[in-house]
Amino acid sequence: MMSSSPSEFLGSRAPAVREVLVEVVRSVHDRFAESHLVSRSRYSMDFGTQWRDLLAETHEAFAEHGFQSHKLVPAGYRLPVVNDCLLYVWRKPDSADEDAFASSPTKKNSFNVPLPDPTLLEPDFGGAFTTEAAEPDEPKLERVVRAARDVMPLILVIVQSSPRQLQSIEWAVAELDENTGSVQLHGRASMLESELVGSDLVAVGESFDSGNPVVPPVRLREQEGADPDAR
Repeated sequence: MMSSSPSEFLGSRAPAVREVLVEVVRSVHDRFAESHLVSRSRYSMDFGTQWRDLLAETHEAFAEHGFQSHKLVPAGYRLPVVNDCLLYVWRKPDSADEDAFASSPTKKNSFNVPLPDPTLLEPDFGGAFTTEAAEPDEPKLERVVRAARDVMPLILVIVQSSPRQLQSIEWAVAELDENTGSVQLHGRASMLESELVGSDLVAVGESFDSGNPVVPPVRLREQEGADPDAR
């Protein structure tokens, strides 16, 4: 795959796609963070199960705007298709790196999804339809490379979070090296800056007039398990 970025592949739709993705991630994070707080658990295993909600709610959000989706096998969940690109929102476990994304047959299959059949009318945000998806915004050479591969580019949205903090949301065009199994990320960019909740701000940057600063206690968190979609 030619090195590119999500914004280049999504063309004029990139700002709206970014807005929808960030809104979904924020909503899911807030709900699971609140549930963790109410449970008063010292472990974050339940918080880590949000991966399925991220996938389902991302699909629903884009379906409401009329975009197609693709059903991945064998797990069976659906991913949105925008500008002939597949969108996958992935909350990265603390102990994993990007190569861990391709750890299951389902995720590996997301790199080899055929291009959808062309349609006369393409959905757009705001309820409008266009007669051309995004070809005027996409460089001609990129379209040639995409057509030659006959598969959709995979735009991977990488979420890093804890029950107390939505740390980052990034996106990149992901490419799988079939020989090594490693994942290469092209055009990786931040979608959201780190957001500390109020209690974190006090603990990390607490002001003092005299004496020594108070160091917040550190408690090791139990390692999160792998996604249950490893099929």
